[in-house]
Amino acid sequence: MCGFAGYLNLNEKQIKIDEQILDAMQKSIVHRGPDAGRTWANDEHQLGLAYRRLSIIDLSDAGMQPMFDKQRSVVVCFNGEIYNYKELRSMLENLGYQFFSTSDTETILYGYKEWGIDVIHRLVGMFAFSIYDFEKRELYIIRDRIGVKPLYFTLQNNILGFASEIKALWQLPWTRKEISPVAAYHYLTFMVTPAPYTIFKDVYKLPAGFYLKIDCNKKLSFCEWYNPINQISAAEKKEFESEQFCLENIKSLLIESTKKRMVSDVPVGAFLSGGIDSSLNVALMSQLTSKLKTFTVAFSDGPESNELKWARLIAQKFGTQHHEITISESEAFSFYEKMVYHLDEPLADCVCIPFYYVAKLARDNGIKVAQVGEGADELFFGYDIYANYKKIHDKFWAPTQKFMPALIRSGAKNMLSPFLNNNPTRLDLLKNWAEQKPLFWGGAIAFNEQHKKIILPGFNPEIEFDPIVQQIYPGMRQELNSLAIVDYHLSKLYELDPQADFCKQMLCLELKQRLPELLLMRADKMSMAQGVEAREPFLDHKLVEFMMHVPGDLKFKDGIKKYLLKQICRGILPDSVIDRKKVGFAAPTFRWLNSGKHFPAYFQALSSNQNTFLSSNVADLEKFYKNNIYNFAVQKWVMQNLWAIK
Repeated sequence: MCGFAGYLNLNEKQIKIDEQILDAMQKSIVHRGPDAGRTWANDEHQLGLAYRRLSIIDLSDAGMQPMFDKQRSVVVCFNGEIYNYKELRSMLENLGYQFFSTSDTETILYGYKEWGIDVIHRLVGMFAFSIYDFEKRELYIIRDRIGVKPLYFTLQNNILGFASEIKALWQLPWTRKEISPVAAYHYLTFMVTPAPYTIFKDVYKLPAGFYLKIDCNKKLSFCEWYNPINQISAAEKKEFESEQFCLENIKSLLIESTKKRMVSDVPVGAFLSGGIDSSLNVALMSQLTSKLKTFTVAFSDGPESNELKWARLIAQKFGTQHHEITISESEAFSFYEKMVYHLDEPLADCVCIPFYYVAKLARDNGIKVAQVGEGADELFFGYDIYANYKKIHDKFWAPTQKFMPALIRSGAKNMLSPFLNNNPTRLDLLKNWAEQKPLFWGGAIAFNEQHKKIILPGFNPEIEFDPIVQQIYPGMRQELNSLAIVDYHLSKLYELDPQADFCKQMLCLELKQRLPELLLMRADKMSMAQGVEAREPFLDHKLVEFMMHVPGDLKFKDGIKKYLLKQICRGILPDSVIDRKKVGFAAPTFRWLNSGKHFPAYFQALSSNQNTFLSSNVADLEKFYKNNIYNFAVQKWVMQNLWAIK
């Protein structure tokens, strides 16, 4: 695990590759790799690289980067872990390659030399890396299958800049920092900008499962090298209807995934909330080590989010060395602007704060690597909101859209709309239903299209066509309507699986948007802010691919959310843990923003000082949430994170 950055001049006129710029780039991400740093510049190839190291596999200097093969024909900068590197190393040694280190990075070098860019299909792990071929004069930057590791780029002045974090790109003197109104609009919907957008104009994030290529003619291209959706035969589909078949395979895949993520030359710990995801993770890890350290965070001013009792129960059952930290609004507020800095762009998930503090607790207790539970709720249908959407879809949305003529639906919309002007949530649902639009847009929606009409009156900026977005997502509409993002991803799903059920549609959208850009981004940024590597056993690509084929009626069976995972936990975890009401890993933002000592005044000050949209329209929105302080806290947090950008 580490951080890297670099730039490649694509202009015909050569420039001096500046060591000082590269040094500034690596210093800006020193938190990602506190163990060591290095830069490298080559004027002939017009390429410069910067690297920060967090030593996890091969702690010696031989594992340092940028790493070259012995012939210096290939150079790589790599962030992440390759869990199957020992198997790949054995294959490559049998082919005659001689290794000079025991690092996983070196397997990428020789794997590329043997198989070319197709080596990425052999890599099992989480990764973002750049690789340059001196002989072919080709550069690739690559993001892993699920999007565990972030990767950003910009093409300003026709110079490709790339980095693990946006802040490294600001060290390039020619890079402009300007808010993109289109990206900001989508941020208000999804609580984070959807890839390939970032909140900044002309700065992009590479989507999960994509790579960018610069060829010898300095031509730019993109490739979606991985998609978790694959076709299966009718006989295979029939197998997935068997609960026993699913249970046996899921358990086997989870055990295998947890074991892979124990690969390390330093101790591996676990974040433990006391819910079934992290508890099962701890149970499986405890079979592989007798010295497991676990870490829990709680809130002194958020009793409804406090799960210490359950975390202690699991820690005691599996004999872990357990550590706890309790924080209040004061600690949260003191960290808030630092959080904004580490995130680079607004990411309105309050879990960033407890995630940072539990990562700090781990690092303070000698842990550089920790397994976390991200992805379990998405794969196994664990949220109340999922259940509510499925009930609406099955009982009303699907049958009426199928059998009720469009003219009647349109008439119903026209008749009912005037009565819903003071309820934009229901009005939005009504319009989407009548116009045959999707019911589910994502598991974390802050402002729907009707809300945005209220708080953004007259907001109609000129939309500049972005050729980079078009190259990455050909045909996606570039407009002030977040349905364009949803429609594009669902259209790609239907091309691969025209019969995809509603639960598969939901999971597809979560894998394309909320998981990589919100949940995994927060996990990466907050853990790396403390120099801790977070590993996600529930997001092994084999498990993800398997869960894509599991029918929704097995994921949500007999009214039980996360049915299959709970069945697997029987006999491993106490029934009291399995059957208790889900709390969820969260923070008491509704208390902080409505009755806290620090955040209400901070929110008011930001709101009063803004010259951008939203600032004068808070009251217009708040009246729609006067009986729902929990939801309005979400919207306030979204706006506050946008305003806090420096």
